[in-house]
Parts: sequence; C-alpha cells; structure tokens
Amino acid sequence: MNRWIGIVLIGLFILGTAAQAQDDFMEPMDPDRREQMEALRIWKMTEYLELSTEQSILFFPRLKEFEDIIHDNQNRQRDIMKSIYELLKDENYTTTEKDVKNYAKQLAGLEKEISNQKEAFITSIGDVLTKDQQLKFIVFDNRFRNRLMRSIYQPQGHGKGPKRERK
Repeated sequence: MNRWIGIVLIGLFILGTAAQAQDDFMEPMDPDRREQMEALRIWKMTEYLELSTEQSILFFPRLKEFEDIIHDNQNRQRDIMKSIYELLKDENYTTTEKDVKNYAKQLAGLEKEISNQKEAFITSIGDVLTKDQQLKFIVFDNRFRNRLMRSIYQPQGHGKGPKRERK
C-alpha cells in the first residue's frame, strides 16, 4: 500500500508541475484528458519497469527534469515552424535557398540536441534503475508515444482498420 501512495504522490507532483504548450497546427488537448493520460503513463511505467518506492522517489523527479528540457527544445522547434509558416503566408515573401538551409539546419540541430539529451538521460539513470529497467524504459517510452500518436490520428468513432501482415 505504501508503494501506491508514493506512486500517486509522485504522479500528482508531475501532473501539477507539467507545462502545457499549445500548437497552432493542432487543436490543444483537453486538460482533463492530458492529466488522465499522464497519470496512466506514470502508472503503466511504474508497473512495466517494476519500480520500487525508493526508485520511484528518485526516478520521477529526474524524469520530470529531463522532460522539461525536451519540452523546451520542442517549443523551440515549434517556434521555428511558426516562423516558417508565417513566412509562407506572406504573399510578398520569396523563399531563398539560404532560408531553406538555415531553417533545415536549425531544426536538425534541435533534433540532434533532443537525441543527445535522451541518450544522456538514459545512461544517467543507471544509478537509480537496473540495466534491464533502463532498457525497459526505452521500450516503454517508444511504445507509449507510438500508441499515443496512433490514438490521436485515428479518426473518432472508427474502429481499428484491418491489420496489415508483417513481412
């Protein structure tokens, strides 16, 4: 029972301090739904990684710090995309090769930075998680994000389509 109290408290901490950004290119997510998804994510992650209470207490604040850094870089990417969008809306603007290279370089640089930060985070949590848990974190994070994206882009009211056979 103590373990669940710790998990719930950590989940509430993360939910309470999570920054919410809105993207002009997508409708903002309902805050209640966002909270539910984050609570589910923390619960499932705790379960999948088989975190002890002690590990949860150490791991989740570090995860939150890491996600804040990633979120900042994603906001920077979003700002670049908004700049590009605004340029393209301007009827008097003519795109140059220099612009294309500049924006592509900025976006690629941020992608590299995010990738480097992910690698550094995963290796840095070795003092909290076992090697197996570190690998499980990689799997969990990837699967959760993929499932989330599929659920976002799946048309409302439609069931899953026929499964494609893997080759």
